[in-house]
Amino acid sequence: MYQRQEIFNIIELFTSQKLINFYTRIFDNLALSSLPDRVPSKFGPAGFSRHALFRAFIVMKCEKLGQVTDLKDFLENNLIIAQLYGFNILKPLPSYWVFQRFIKNLSNSYFKEIMKNQVNLLK
Repeated sequence: MYQRQEIFNIIELFTSQKLINFYTRIFDNLALSSLPDRVPSKFGPAGFSRHALFRAFIVMKCEKLGQVTDLKDFLENNLIIAQLYGFNILKPLPSYWVFQRFIKNLSNSYFKEIMKNQVNLLK
């Protein structure tokens, strides 16, 4: 436990508190209940949280990152933000291919439902 706290103290040195606060506020108000977090697989482990992957793409847009490889670099250089997404930073982060498969296979209906939930939340 002590080593984990030390890792978080070191990580915070590389990411500004302003950025951490910005994404904390966004993620605290993001309703992802319509998107199943884990999808059972017949072929292997459950994989990464779909909520975390979705949040990563929100950050990709906020940071104006043009490619998934840029998102991967951002994640690896801002581990505290990756922790806020919902990734376990003590394990390997998702690969380029995980992000590609997620966005390719995610139905547009989820985007519509999440947007509708956000609008209703803001009302």
